[in-house]
Amino acid sequence: MSIFAAVSLPLLHSSSALTKTSSGNFINAHHFSEGGYDRIAVKLFNELNASTYYLEYDTARAGGFEPLTQLPKHKNVILGVVSTKLHEVEKKEEMKEKVLAAAETMAKGNFSSKEEALKNLGISPQCGFSTHVEGYPLSHDEMKVKMTVIRELCDELWPGEK
Repeated sequence: MSIFAAVSLPLLHSSSALTKTSSGNFINAHHFSEGGYDRIAVKLFNELNASTYYLEYDTARAGGFEPLTQLPKHKNVILGVVSTKLHEVEKKEEMKEKVLAAAETMAKGNFSSKEEALKNLGISPQCGFSTHVEGYPLSHDEMKVKMTVIRELCDELWPGEK
């Protein structure tokens, strides 16, 4: 997995790539690696000097949320729960379930509650809308629909925050 260093920014519940991991996403499902973040979680979250991590969680290839138990309380995670590779628009309820499951998992680690963990979580597309020069076959309108769903979910999970 490639890891990009972070800049220190305030938490954004809906955002696009800054600090992120990537298993590589190429046309026709080619990728560099697969599997969860389990093998790298301790070093990633505790030794890399980054405040916010963007993690791909749009497919089962990313594994479960257990590595998030290693996230320190002073750091943030943005879950890439929206695919930039598929035309199908994700179901808002399914994404919400993923975010809440991640928060519950974080609460088993360094966070005292699901509510506290939610303050350190955000969502985004898994890799922006063009992961390489050729991009993916999503139209501008499809991208807008996906971003609208993200905004609606953010409004539900973090009401009153922009």
